[in-house]
Amino acid sequence: MSRRLPAIKEDLASDDSEVVTKAVNELAGLQNAAAVELLFEKSNDEKFSATKQASDAFTKSVSASPQTALRHKSAELRVAAIRRLMAAKVVAAVPELARVLHSKMSLEIRCLSAEALGAIGQTSSVPLLVEVRQDLTPEIRAAALHGLQKIMQVAGEEAVIEFLDDDDWTLRQDAKEHLESTGWMPKTNREKVLRGIILGRFDEAVACGVDSVSCLVNATLRVNDAEVRRWSAVALTRLNSESAARRLRKSLKSRDAGERQAAAAALAILGASAEAEGFSEVETAAVFATSTTRESVFAAARMLTLIGQP
Repeated sequence: MSRRLPAIKEDLASDDSEVVTKAVNELAGLQNAAAVELLFEKSNDEKFSATKQASDAFTKSVSASPQTALRHKSAELRVAAIRRLMAAKVVAAVPELARVLHSKMSLEIRCLSAEALGAIGQTSSVPLLVEVRQDLTPEIRAAALHGLQKIMQVAGEEAVIEFLDDDDWTLRQDAKEHLESTGWMPKTNREKVLRGIILGRFDEAVACGVDSVSCLVNATLRVNDAEVRRWSAVALTRLNSESAARRLRKSLKSRDAGERQAAAAALAILGASAEAEGFSEVETAAVFATSTTRESVFAAARMLTLIGQP
């Protein structure tokens, strides 16, 4: 505890408003747990002569040192601190809020930290919130989604358009709905392709020709929805693109097992060889053996029957 704190407490009880003001300002500058706790206490004390000033000083202290408040032993103080950081949109608080989000703190505090990350509106928070969308707790998933929607509201059209190519399928759909609510319509072939994929209108996506390849390959390899991956791979068969096959073969060597499996399944759907990128017969067989290829081929045949082969 600061040596000055006992003297500051005495000054806070003074009848002299100038002395009280000076004490409150000094507390805000200390930036330690005891000072933050005292400011929080005074900001909620209706009998205190400078409650509003203490409240403002509490916000100032929390903003200057988020980690001090968010690591305080008092859960009530941490909740209040997160609300202040959210209202003030303190960008410097993002790393500490991310730590809280992934901590073992209470459900209320973790949910609030997700919403705060959204309210602050930094696109760097998107991967954090997308990751938490996989949390087993429904309340955490809902808070993360709400946070992502908030970021869309403040990020601007160009940033939201990039969400149309996100790995998270639900986030793609949310981005499309947000953009359309603003009157947005696709302006480039890439935007038309991404919108077509989200709407399930793969004929519209393929209609953009070679400009469709990159977006369809991304969806085939990365989207966390099996049906979307398969439909995207089927759409690639209508483009007869060797560049798509080359990229899929390269992904067979990815460190990510899911991407390797998606690439193997897509190559089976395309009827393309997996041998061109330096794979031995043994390596190729191993990748395909772990990729539920038969299932993917049968799914592709069923889809091709529905949409017509190229």
